[in-house]
Amino acid sequence: MRVGNKDEVFMVDTGAEYSVVTKQIAPPMGNEVDIMGAMGVSAKYPFLASRKCSVGGHNVEHEFLYMPECPIQLLGRDILCKLQAQITFLPGGHAQLDLPESGGSVRQHNPASPHNPQSVKIAVVMPREEEWRTAPTLPAAPDPHALLLEIPGVWAEENPPGLAINIPPVYVELKPGATPVALRQYHIPQKAKQNIQIHLQRLKDNGILKFCVSPWNTPLLPVLKEGTQEYRPVQDLRAVNEATVTLHPVVPNPYNLLALIPGDTQYYTVLDLKDAFFCIRLAPASQPLFAFQWEESTTGARHQMTWTRLPQGFKNSPT
Repeated sequence: MRVGNKDEVFMVDTGAEYSVVTKQIAPPMGNEVDIMGAMGVSAKYPFLASRKCSVGGHNVEHEFLYMPECPIQLLGRDILCKLQAQITFLPGGHAQLDLPESGGSVRQHNPASPHNPQSVKIAVVMPREEEWRTAPTLPAAPDPHALLLEIPGVWAEENPPGLAINIPPVYVELKPGATPVALRQYHIPQKAKQNIQIHLQRLKDNGILKFCVSPWNTPLLPVLKEGTQEYRPVQDLRAVNEATVTLHPVVPNPYNLLALIPGDTQYYTVLDLKDAFFCIRLAPASQPLFAFQWEESTTGARHQMTWTRLPQGFKNSPT
């Protein structure tokens, strides 16, 4: 906006009662007003002598409030009322200022228009807690329960781990001279034991764990799941890994795999596999190697269990 013979930058603030300048563009008039600052301290600020203001082809006389410590000059409701300004909030979250023609019609000012020699750059401030009103409406997130019903076969929460029926059971080869290793089970707190009991029971119900008697034994460790109060079991298989022959799997080149995707495809689906190790069967002769001792959280009964599928933590499990 042009004030006197100089162009000044202002920010539209419909919450400000008075228009504010930070430079003394005219002598003080003598009248002052109390303004409450952000820190709750009241101070007096003077009005400056009237100056001619021009914006968008409109001319008004206005007396600005002089506040040198204000971070930016403001167009408040006083001068907006003189200009009969209309502020329209657009669907995209932007604001548009309209000024009436001298005959009473509305003149629109678009700051991006190259044909408007006196275009107006508009910024509207509002309380932070009200800013959400100008944001575009986002599509509602899908109901997770509806997705469970619509595509029931891919969710780990309601389905047991799958089984790779085309892959033969894995036989684990021991190093020459390897003998059974039996390590005692560490103490597990009762709270962790209750959580782990639920997890182990689910695996047993799905045939992934079974009772056994084995000369091998490695301990379970309770691990707290990040961001929760729940524990999950992690088996310490370092002794088994030390006693078994290491395999060196052939890893496919990812660039070759990506080259198999047709070039005209646009949409892709990614599934985050859960418990994928448990899809691969473990040969019955190798199952005793992965035995562990478990004490029931309710009865205190102790027994050995082992895996019928390839366990996590084993060095030759695929990654």
